[in-house]
Amino acid sequence: MSNGIVRRPAVPPPVRVRRDVSKLTGDPILVFYEKAIAQMQSGNILHLPQSWRYQAAIHDYPLNPIVGGIDTRAPKDGGRRADPNARDNDKFPGDQDTFWALCEHDSWFFLPWHRLYIHFFEKVVAKIIAAMPDGPKDWALPYWNVTATPLLPEPFRKPADSSNHLFVPEPGRAKRVNNGDPFLDLDRFGNLDPSKPDTNVNCLKAKSFKGNDPAFGGPVQHSHGPGGGGTLEVVPHNVVHGHFGDRSFMFFPVTAALDPIFWLHHCNIDRLWEIWIQRQKQLSRLDRNPKDSDKDPDSKFWLDASFNFHDENGVATSLTARDSMDTRQPPLSYEYEDISDPFKGAP
Repeated sequence: MSNGIVRRPAVPPPVRVRRDVSKLTGDPILVFYEKAIAQMQSGNILHLPQSWRYQAAIHDYPLNPIVGGIDTRAPKDGGRRADPNARDNDKFPGDQDTFWALCEHDSWFFLPWHRLYIHFFEKVVAKIIAAMPDGPKDWALPYWNVTATPLLPEPFRKPADSSNHLFVPEPGRAKRVNNGDPFLDLDRFGNLDPSKPDTNVNCLKAKSFKGNDPAFGGPVQHSHGPGGGGTLEVVPHNVVHGHFGDRSFMFFPVTAALDPIFWLHHCNIDRLWEIWIQRQKQLSRLDRNPKDSDKDPDSKFWLDASFNFHDENGVATSLTARDSMDTRQPPLSYEYEDISDPFKGAP
């Protein structure tokens, strides 16, 4: 046990521990996350892979609806075709059509793509933090368990000014979100709904991986556009994004990753994937992630899918869905503070 966190045995070091953000107010994990974001945002740089804007553009960036590809003249305002940080003198990297606007949604690649995306982002942030005075060398991205703590965590709301790089002002977030008011799990009268329609984790009861909701993982396809997907992608993933406000960063894929809470939300989605796997084992269900021994030819399609990123040094690299399957082994080497089953083994 270290710092109250039980570590499972036989893990090759070093394994980073991703912790619950609700326990981290004032903790160096968030203090240094804020400092790293400030450094990544400095100069409003777009063309460097370790910059804040480039990292967000990996998820999505406005596309030119006429000629296709990345829109290098993306307007500052305009919803799905907007880059709120756009400047007339923006320098584009030249590789944007290879590395940007690649997020998988409404797809069974939603989970492995985002797991690898978060992994490389975490490595970028961790390297920046490790180089800072007193920066922790084992920094790991925290997760936001929206089911247990549905209010936006306080360090992302206060102080509510430009000195806090975890804060996003209106319209990047709805006023009620930044005020710390309830904005999830409300009925049509604005009262808290005990059924938790937005943050329930009934997705964990899914019996199979492959296919649309009620299956867990999503349909057998590559897809960049927003849509339905597996039950985890639908709830809590999609609905949490949507309730940040219809003009918010989180509402649109092209701006979602510009909000620092995006990364903690997706960290929690990744954690729920791990919980689902453990539940499937506990319930003796063989339908988990696709595997090499499957007779289904679609499994090889999933396992061999390759995704392009840059590492913490800005070097182009790629990993496959197969590389995403065991978080506690290289190249990922992380685990979660809590992957307990909220249903305590009940089907």
